[in-house]
Amino acid sequence: MKKNNRPGAGRIFRSGLYSTAILAAAVVLAVLVNLAVRAIPARYTEFDLSEGGLYTLGETSRQLAGELGQDVTIYYLCETGSEDAIITGLLDQYAAAGGRIRWEQVDPALHPTFAAKYGAETASAGSLIVDAGERSAVLDAADFYVYAYTDASSYSIRFDGEGQITEALYRLTSGEPSRAYATSNHGEKALSATLTDALEAQNIEVESLSLLSGPVPEDCALLIINCPASDFAGAEGPVDETALLQDYLDAGGRVLLLTDAYYSTPNLDAVMAGFGLTRVEGLVVEGDADRCLYGYSYYLLPALAAGAQEVVESLDPAAPVLLQMAQGLAAAPADGVTAVPLLTTSDAAHSKTAGYEMTTVDREEGDLDGPFDLAVWAEADRTGAAVVWVGCSNMDDDLLYQSIPGNCDFLVGCAAALTGQSGGLLIESKALEADQLVLPARTAAAVGLTFLAVIPVGLLAAGAVVTIRRRRR
Repeated sequence: MKKNNRPGAGRIFRSGLYSTAILAAAVVLAVLVNLAVRAIPARYTEFDLSEGGLYTLGETSRQLAGELGQDVTIYYLCETGSEDAIITGLLDQYAAAGGRIRWEQVDPALHPTFAAKYGAETASAGSLIVDAGERSAVLDAADFYVYAYTDASSYSIRFDGEGQITEALYRLTSGEPSRAYATSNHGEKALSATLTDALEAQNIEVESLSLLSGPVPEDCALLIINCPASDFAGAEGPVDETALLQDYLDAGGRVLLLTDAYYSTPNLDAVMAGFGLTRVEGLVVEGDADRCLYGYSYYLLPALAAGAQEVVESLDPAAPVLLQMAQGLAAAPADGVTAVPLLTTSDAAHSKTAGYEMTTVDREEGDLDGPFDLAVWAEADRTGAAVVWVGCSNMDDDLLYQSIPGNCDFLVGCAAALTGQSGGLLIESKALEADQLVLPARTAAAVGLTFLAVIPVGLLAAGAVVTIRRRRR
């Protein structure tokens, strides 16, 4: 066997050995760095670049998750390999925001009886079970993605998972629900499904109540009177409903009242007069084009009054509220009563004393000058009784909420404040895709010319100059 005595053979071997060792060290270092990065919380290593913050918890959700006083487990019912990255990312965010929240995936194929323990046998694949110990809630995957209609033929799909999870966490961990009763037997408008669901998410359960059957129940945290078409019966009736209502308020009751200028309710108005609140004659017409919708001066876009957030914390000045065919309210000074306007018109508004019989929206002789309060909070200092009166019957409407969600936010915020809760938990759904950027034809042509001609020609010219200079050296 001949020995390899070629010059440099040992050097080549050592060089190859060093290269192999360096490569192995680089691989080990890469693995260690990857493990270290994975150990860092996701909030420091992942960045949400989606337009609507699809992968980022809102401030309300983070605060709630961080302040939970009990352990909560969220079960994700999904087959292995079919996970929704949006859902799993959201659950990771909740777990990172609060040490009392954990989540785990349960494969229905491997654990077919698991969902039955929570009554979720019919829940869609991808649903969530929020388990807070003694109480639990099933969030169906079919409700996580909602359709937002811009008109009758176009819509976008939005993600509502965060809103549903946060509402379930609040509802399950905030104790027994508050009880609200909606009056009946006066032609009241039924509360919309959207508002009822939003109140339940705020841990306020709503039942119907007829005062003809007796006094307001002791567990009533809020009495809702939604646009009665007929008056409450007085002493002359078979049951003195106004006396029952007054007894409820004297005991510190809370009332959310919505009325329509078309209907006269003198007995009910007399009870509100005890808080210094009265109606302004007629219908309000807005003279400021920026404070009405699409130029319809009786479709009012009121502003949040100064001091409104001091009594209703969750009100958002940036969220538009629409009041159609509204009536102004006057708050006169009353002993022992504090009144705070919530919604107000501009100074250019006036009230048409002809009401629904008006023939023009222009100001006429006898009309009243603004500004006007359209929603008012009044509270009795001695008893703690409080009333929110809204001079409009059209705030609560399922179709309206699709374009003006601020109406539901306002009503739920008022209900939350009246029942002693700190604020509303309404969380808007998030866009799944960014809005398309539409460029004018001239701009699009200029951009196209820049990328297809100017930049390539510039690069070729620069390359030619560099080549010529090198050859001359």
